[in-house]
Amino acid sequence: MRKAIAYPVMLLSGAGVLLCLFSYLRWSTGSYRPLKSGPPILFIGIFVVWLPTVVLMNTLTRDFKQKDLWKAALRGCPRGMRIGLWVLVGAVMAVTFLPVVLGRNSAPSEGGFTLFPIVFYAVSFCTMYSIIHVDELDAGRRCLNGHAMSPAAKFCEECGAPVAPDKMYTPT
Repeated sequence: MRKAIAYPVMLLSGAGVLLCLFSYLRWSTGSYRPLKSGPPILFIGIFVVWLPTVVLMNTLTRDFKQKDLWKAALRGCPRGMRIGLWVLVGAVMAVTFLPVVLGRNSAPSEGGFTLFPIVFYAVSFCTMYSIIHVDELDAGRRCLNGHAMSPAAKFCEECGAPVAPDKMYTPT
């Protein structure tokens, strides 16, 4: 059931990411003024993808401590995708709020306003990707002695051995 919801939400989130980038490019060329045109549809689309994201993310993170929320939610994503997500979030925050911090503006820039929804769409996309792929990752989780382990365990419940290194996304 989770995957049946995750696939369409992931597609909508991917479309939201692309539309945000397109809006930002239009703004940077001067052909789009978001604050003059009223709230863009991209902000409404956030609610469409964010509600299922939060609900499904809770199923991924319920066995984990709060401090490990993002690690648990994104554990089905490749390492490069996780790094790319956090780089994107940092870049969007910098574009949006750096002019305010540096004293060049008293409010976030219009460019940041067009780009800010991409954070929600990108987090939704990565979470849905994780939901789709986490079952195969969790099923193969074993200790050094080969016993199956739960997703949140750091040591084997059967023999006490540590978790075997994850071979799925380690660089070669």
